[in-house]
Amino acid sequence: MNIDENVMKILVALLRKWKVIVLFAVIGALVGYFYTANFTQLTYTSTVEFLAYAVDTGDELMDNGSTTTNNANQVRISNTSKMNYAMKMLSTYIEVMSTNEFNNMVAQDLNDRINSSYTGTTIKNALTIEGVEDTAMFKITVTTTSADLSYEIAHQLETSVPKMMKTTNNGLVDASVEDKPVKASAAGSLGYAKKCTIAAIIGIVIAAAFIILRNLLDVRIRTSEELIEKYNVPVLGSIPSFEVRNSGSSHRTQRTTASTSDNQEAKGDEQ
Repeated sequence: MNIDENVMKILVALLRKWKVIVLFAVIGALVGYFYTANFTQLTYTSTVEFLAYAVDTGDELMDNGSTTTNNANQVRISNTSKMNYAMKMLSTYIEVMSTNEFNNMVAQDLNDRINSSYTGTTIKNALTIEGVEDTAMFKITVTTTSADLSYEIAHQLETSVPKMMKTTNNGLVDASVEDKPVKASAAGSLGYAKKCTIAAIIGIVIAAAFIILRNLLDVRIRTSEELIEKYNVPVLGSIPSFEVRNSGSSHRTQRTTASTSDNQEAKGDEQ
């Protein structure tokens, strides 16, 4: 048997058991829904968005990011050059905002402001920082299990991010808040559709694996073609499968019992 025939046998086996596959998919989706509803913690999100821009410090920022000392004949840097420089440096600042030092600073400033005791690890785990493609803007999303905490962290970042940028790279790039954070009024989506879909796919995979494994371990010969293929012997004939009705079996049993009684009486007469 070649590979194509094996694949066809597996596909046929899967198609024959499509009801089992659908059943496992439904069970998987229900399990995903139950898990999401009972074991997924509600989260709240606040977002703050910044615009990075180069600061005119009296030194000219070249396109390659280097600086040269200004002199009387030097032309002041254009707004386009400032924007290009800010865009080039943005990935560096985003990486700085992922460091423990920055998050510890945010935690310290936050604790001082609201009289709390949060750690830098708490801040770091809550932040998602991403740049807006082809712009000098970046967005920080704060996600925690408390709407108040998410908002307070995002509000603290309005001050902490520009503070960090002013002390990094000689303060050549600064940031302004373009979109202030808002306290979440409701928990974020639990993602029922996504999680139920993933659970249903897992159910389908489990069902398919079970069917395929069972088919591969089944060594019984069911057809004459399989007999010829496996043992390479000719098939002279086959006995067709048939069913015996209960009434017919009872009738034949009664006739056999009557015949036995007649034979016993005949033996008695002979004696």
